[in-house]
Amino acid sequence: MRSSNLLRSRFLFLFLIVVSPLRGWSSACCGGGFAAPAMITGDDKAQVTTTFSDAQVDTQVQQGVWYKDEASRRTRSLKIETAHIFADRWQAGLSVPVLQKSQAGAQGGESSGLGDLAAQLGYEYLPDWDYNPWRPKGVGFLALVTPTGTSRYEADRDDQSRGRGLWSIGVGTILSKNWILWDMSSSLEIHRSLSKSVHTSQVEGSVEPGFGGTWSIGAGYNWSRFRCGASIAWAYEDAVSVAGTQGDIERSATGTLLLSSTFQNNWAGTLAYADQTWFGDPSNTTLSKTILLSVQKRWAR
Repeated sequence: MRSSNLLRSRFLFLFLIVVSPLRGWSSACCGGGFAAPAMITGDDKAQVTTTFSDAQVDTQVQQGVWYKDEASRRTRSLKIETAHIFADRWQAGLSVPVLQKSQAGAQGGESSGLGDLAAQLGYEYLPDWDYNPWRPKGVGFLALVTPTGTSRYEADRDDQSRGRGLWSIGVGTILSKNWILWDMSSSLEIHRSLSKSVHTSQVEGSVEPGFGGTWSIGAGYNWSRFRCGASIAWAYEDAVSVAGTQGDIERSATGTLLLSSTFQNNWAGTLAYADQTWFGDPSNTTLSKTILLSVQKRWAR
């Protein structure tokens, strides 16, 4: 019985470590994105995850120079994600974020609303039916992000920006493996954002984005109903041309520490801390420190 419980816990936590670097932490402007697809990587047929996060901007990086943020920019988000297997190894997922942003100072304010919705279609192309000691389990996915959140190019203030505000299409994969009490997982995605015409008091013309991507890797240790883990996610976005003016590339790295626990009736909870000031060579972005609390309900096949 104990071995069976550990196996179920590891499958759940493999999913949690992929999503824990926080949806959108890898980008300073985004209320949604590809960093955390709502995909099932365990043996369940359906899952619903509710996540609350509180992020505080710590540093702004421009042209390689780090500036301490003085505007007290803060983002609280509530995200509901669901995924369901509908044909053996096929599955569909949906992510709905709601954000509240605030900023101090003369240029500050507070606003709340819907972020960018994301939908995914996944396929388990590399099953682990024979529990191979080395071959990982692989889930590939296609993702579509819709511009339901206000972009920074359309917002009058920073706190009014709740997403990239662009149509984006992506493709990626999640690989996971466990060995008794230890587990590892990794995700990789590449996406392309589409151009958009903007007509505001700030911008008059076309916004021309490019490609972007995220790669994450994590590991954890499991005991009884608990798991502690760590992960790091690297994010990159091509420079965006706004009304003919070329911007700079954006990149960041997010380190995450987490503690998870399973409960009865296939419930689980995760407490995580993520910091974008620990790793990498960030460029043209803001770096945040974030606390996350996640609750998940699963339904077995």
